Amino acid sequence: MTLETLLRTKLWHKFERETRAARQQPADVLAKLVRDYVEAAEDVAHNEAMRRDARRSGYTEADAVKLVREHRAAKRERRAAS
Repeated sequence: MTLETLLRTKLWHKFERETRAARQQPADVLAKLVRDYVEAAEDVAHNEAMRRDARRSGYTEADAVKLVREHRAAKRERRAAS
């Protein structure tokens, strides 16, 4: 669907009425929706990439928990020593 086609649909006219009733500009609201969608899609892609990397690493969840706990304990010890 092209932008010109979208602007002629009942959906767009209803969207325009609703946004104007909320005292907002339809184009601004649409831009925010698109921005939010793109950011969410990037977050999903990043999350999937991290999952793939985690699967390839060979570490289990228990390994990760152990590493985090060890790191936090070492950090506490360094703080207590200073």
